[in-house]
Amino acid sequence: MNMARGRTGLKAAVVALGLMVAGTTGVHASPIVTYSTSGQVGTTGVTGTPVISFGSILSTSNTSFNAPSAFSLGDFQVAPLTGTTSTTYNNTPFSISYIVSNEDGATATPVQITGVLNGTVTGNDQSTVVAKFDPISNPNFVTGSFNNTLSIFDNPLSLVPSTTHDGQTTAQAFLSTSPSTTPPPSGGQNEVPEPTSIALFITAIGGLGWKRLRRPAA
Repeated sequence: MNMARGRTGLKAAVVALGLMVAGTTGVHASPIVTYSTSGQVGTTGVTGTPVISFGSILSTSNTSFNAPSAFSLGDFQVAPLTGTTSTTYNNTPFSISYIVSNEDGATATPVQITGVLNGTVTGNDQSTVVAKFDPISNPNFVTGSFNNTLSIFDNPLSLVPSTTHDGQTTAQAFLSTSPSTTPPPSGGQNEVPEPTSIALFITAIGGLGWKRLRRPAA
């Protein structure tokens, strides 16, 4: 009778621990995103000496953030002009590629961000130039077990002259994330329980079995 109860208790413990291990493998933490950008300013629509460039986030910098969060795409850089000379921008195109090198152990197809510049830079201390971003054509992408949506944080964005913050104006974006409801592919990381869960499972089973073997017969 005691042996039957022991077997029943052991089976119940096995089921409970199995459910616990299965549950722990489905937990998602906020992902750390490592990324870079590649941006450039076009030359069409420029009257005068081009003075605006874009400083990208280099892949060698291993820049990262914990999503969801706002983050920097890089900086628009306004160089000084001499005296009262000026340069005018009329629907001058710019483009920025957002490149994910690692998020939840995966990469993603670069997201293209475009827009135009309008306004005038005069001397070294005046700027009326505004960067207006276009709607992102493909803002949604998947990395590992996360769905992502990219949006522009400040739009339109006024560019400062060279005498303010060395002429640098940061272009910001926002990345929202949520766990994917799509089951992971065969061999995906969520199919294998964590090592700590496996160790706990084996230790508990072994302890219950040893206790039952040492119990004196009725």
